Amino acid sequence: MGDLVVHETASCYAFGRFGRQWRLCVIEHPRLGGELVPGGHAEAGEDPLATAVREMSEETGHRVRLLPPPLPERYPHPATASVWHVVSMPAAADSRCDRHHEHRDHIAVGVVDRPFAVHGTPEHTVHWVECNSLDRLNLPEDTRVLAGELFEMIDRVAAVRPRPAIDEALATELLRRQEEDQAVRLVPAAERTPDLMERWRAIDEENTAWLRELIATRGWPGEALVGRQAAGAAWLLAQHADRQPEFQQECLELLSAAVTAGDADPQHGALLEDRVRIAQGQEQIFGTQLAQSPDGALAPYPVANPDEVEALRAVWGFPPLETYIEQVTAGAR
Repeated sequence: MGDLVVHETASCYAFGRFGRQWRLCVIEHPRLGGELVPGGHAEAGEDPLATAVREMSEETGHRVRLLPPPLPERYPHPATASVWHVVSMPAAADSRCDRHHEHRDHIAVGVVDRPFAVHGTPEHTVHWVECNSLDRLNLPEDTRVLAGELFEMIDRVAAVRPRPAIDEALATELLRRQEEDQAVRLVPAAERTPDLMERWRAIDEENTAWLRELIATRGWPGEALVGRQAAGAAWLLAQHADRQPEFQQECLELLSAAVTAGDADPQHGALLEDRVRIAQGQEQIFGTQLAQSPDGALAPYPVANPDEVEALRAVWGFPPLETYIEQVTAGAR
């Protein structure tokens, strides 16, 4: 009997917020059967965290943001992402080793801020599963046990920390700009003069430039920094930054991370997700962006998964599409 063969591997427990619920990313593995969290062998000289990120990308098409292990609530210093656990796991003979061997698995935990954004072609079928479905899945028992524990702590681990003090002056300025934004948009369509439309354009451009400078110096103004109402105003300015699509995309990435951290409204993330997708010629996810037909009726721009859109809208707290269209139509009159 020869010396024990040890292969370095990494696994990634990646979570995403679906509305205000957490779900875990799992793959269907064609060779091993059942569901697994993404992971695999490290390449020569590869750092375990890099392995986890690479395997997540290759197997699911998702970009994961790794998290540090939990620290006490009042611990004052920011932490850096690192491996949460290193475990020794027996492994049967496979294409890499013709006899029983051992995997030294480095377990990483992370979040996917935009679970509907897929980059490239995933190697496996991907599912996002809720905590209450773990017992119904064909998961290895070790994965089931650890995933259940992680579901209990992911909200705290992903949260903004250390939390900043509320910046009242910044909150006031955001709300002022929101009021100015809405003042021109709430003018009835029949009363919109060329002068008003020019004022509308100027307000949007000024707000976009101001928000760009704010983000460059302070980062995304989330609820921890400016409060819930003013954080909503920040989203509105980004939603109306259509003349700067690259910046609007940047805002989407930052807002999505804030949603993951519990620092922004998930509905705002969904609305900006749809807005950016339509601007880029893609199908939207939630059906929030509406187009007007020649007869004046409103209907959603194309939706990626029409059979699933109502269920997704319910998870995010949106009303059914028919009701939503009626509400927007009434508000436009």
